[in-house]
Amino acid sequence: MELWLLWVIQLAPLLAFIKIQLCPKSFKKIAPIIGILGSALAAAVALFLLWVHADDKGLLPIQYLYKWLEVADFRIYYGVPIEQYVMRFGFLVDKLNLLMIVIVTVISFFVQVFSAYYMESDPSRPRYFAFLSLFSFSMTGLVLSNNLMQTFIFWELVGLSSYLLIGFWYEKKSAGDAARKAFVLNRLGDLGFYLGVIWLFMIFGTVNFQSFEIQKLQTALTPGVLALLGILVFTGIMGKSAQFPLHVWLPDAMEGPTPVSALIHSATMVAAGVFLLARAFPLFSASHVTMNFILVIGSLTAITGACLATIQRDIKKILAYSTISQLGLMVMSMGAGSSVAGMFHLSTHAFFKSLLFLSAGAFIHHFHSNDIWEIGKKGGKKDILTMGVLCIGLLSLSGIFPFAGFFSKDMILETLKERGAVFYCTALFVSFLTAYYSFRLLFVILFSRSEAPGGHDLHNERKETFVMSLCRVLPLISLAGISLWVGSLGTPVGHFKILHWLGGHETHFDKQIFMTTTGLITAALLIAFFQFRNPATAEEKLQTSKNLVKFVLERNFFMDDILGFIVKRVGLVFAKMLNWFDRTIINEMMVNQSSFSVMRLGRVASKLQNGLLQNYLLWAVGAGVLIIFYTLR
Repeated sequence: MELWLLWVIQLAPLLAFIKIQLCPKSFKKIAPIIGILGSALAAAVALFLLWVHADDKGLLPIQYLYKWLEVADFRIYYGVPIEQYVMRFGFLVDKLNLLMIVIVTVISFFVQVFSAYYMESDPSRPRYFAFLSLFSFSMTGLVLSNNLMQTFIFWELVGLSSYLLIGFWYEKKSAGDAARKAFVLNRLGDLGFYLGVIWLFMIFGTVNFQSFEIQKLQTALTPGVLALLGILVFTGIMGKSAQFPLHVWLPDAMEGPTPVSALIHSATMVAAGVFLLARAFPLFSASHVTMNFILVIGSLTAITGACLATIQRDIKKILAYSTISQLGLMVMSMGAGSSVAGMFHLSTHAFFKSLLFLSAGAFIHHFHSNDIWEIGKKGGKKDILTMGVLCIGLLSLSGIFPFAGFFSKDMILETLKERGAVFYCTALFVSFLTAYYSFRLLFVILFSRSEAPGGHDLHNERKETFVMSLCRVLPLISLAGISLWVGSLGTPVGHFKILHWLGGHETHFDKQIFMTTTGLITAALLIAFFQFRNPATAEEKLQTSKNLVKFVLERNFFMDDILGFIVKRVGLVFAKMLNWFDRTIINEMMVNQSSFSVMRLGRVASKLQNGLLQNYLLWAVGAGVLIIFYTLR
């Protein structure tokens, strides 16, 4: 029965995608219903499976394997028997992916519901819901995979789905550019991932997650090979989870519809990288070099994202850079040796970040602007529900007690404190900046004076129907409630259930970390308050002020320029050289000349058969004379 349920989770979104695509044009209007039902079914089954295994009766992990193909009939590597070169696909069910599949399906369901409201008047709504269902199918397949090769296949499907959704409004040049940028940078990272998977299979004989044991890996492979394999696989994570320096695609991905941003930034695409870190954690932790590399990359990502979020005006870009920063913290935790802390923060972050993006979507839908100053001027604070859930999300993001982000972020800080002062101080600085840009966003909307009474009613939008109001309100309230509750599962109040579930231990209250983070958050709050208590004045100062720090931040630490130079100047020049070699050497000199030589030989040979008997006799007599002459000699 469990196997059937896994197939339901896997295939429900795919069937929704197929049904929407095959619907006649006259029935395309039911696309939202099909998408929502598919995601609801997957979420319900995932929650049921979690409930079945909640008592931890020792039944997990469970694998369902299907033989796919025999890769080789000879020994590729001396240490691996021929019998091991068999690729098996299937499902792996354990505590880690049961938690992840619930997060993915539940948030996908709420995003689909909110999308019915957000995309109500979009003429391409059926195509949107089809792509959203394809995205959910790709992510569920990735989470349930039992080996790295199967993960890679769904990894690429996630990349394709994100490309389609980021460039959904392809008539806008900026949307098309953003989709291509995301696609290209992810392919750069995935190249390393692919090479790592193939090499690992050749010299280790399997890429099944259950076979990754630290001692077994260290016995079979040398330290140098282990380090290189881990770094190669991690490059795929760098692309997918927007790690430095491949982070530049994620803010541009905001060109897609806002619910897509909520899905990408919370539970699916960018979370896939962190999940893979936890899924294949023995492969990475078997090498100290790999773990140090991961820790350094995570640190650079966290501080880069936090710094860039402090200067943004676009509410979606603030949240996008915030996601980059929080992903950096998760990766730092993994690099420091605690996959439990990283996954705990991924779990809390998924719900409050999706809540923040859907809140941003509600503002954008009402006020037709992404600019936080414009939202404030048009009466954003009068939308009580959206402001309320926005506050819950921002307080959780800032790590304020007793919101969810406080517990998971403090657990990461505790891990980094044991790892070293440099990384601990980096995480503290990131926490300070996180609180600063969160309160900056809040104060600009809250303290702005409305230009005219009536707020969003000025837009003369037609009154919402009950169904559309429900599609807007239900996801916001539900995600707010879940984000308040999920953090308690890592505390004595929740009996540390999520930590025990992930294989961790109970944490103890660290007074020093609490006092330090409280002081930093208070300082950030006061700085943001005094700087933005009058948003109009603050806006004028920001527009007129010029300094080196602002210039560097506005240019994204010149990362776009550097990557643009590499792609356009180096990559395109190299591509032109390859193009010349292919056309001149391969096509002209080798392929074409070979065919031309055969044609010339054919023309000569054709003269031997011209239909004239006397010519045939002449050739025969000539050949006979030559044979006699050669024989006599």
